[in-house]
Amino acid sequence: PLQLACLRASACCIEIHKRLYNFHVGEGGVRLMLHIGVGAGNVTILRVGGVRNRFEYVLAGAPMAQIAIAQLLAGSGETVLSPQ
Repeated sequence: PLQLACLRASACCIEIHKRLYNFHVGEGGVRLMLHIGVGAGNVTILRVGGVRNRFEYVLAGAPMAQIAIAQLLAGSGETVLSPQ
């Protein structure tokens, strides 16, 4: 169910922040800072390309718009979940 998927996604975000926030990348004192936006719902995944056996994946659907808004609202080190 969608509620369980949202809880699991939230748990993953917490773990990502624990492991990677302020992570030293090893080059010139650069540290990784991150913020995460989470959306929920159905998405369509398209595999496009094929020229020279090269492919890309495109994701589409309402959750992608939710993520775009949520990640803008998340400050450094934060996760924002879409209300949808």
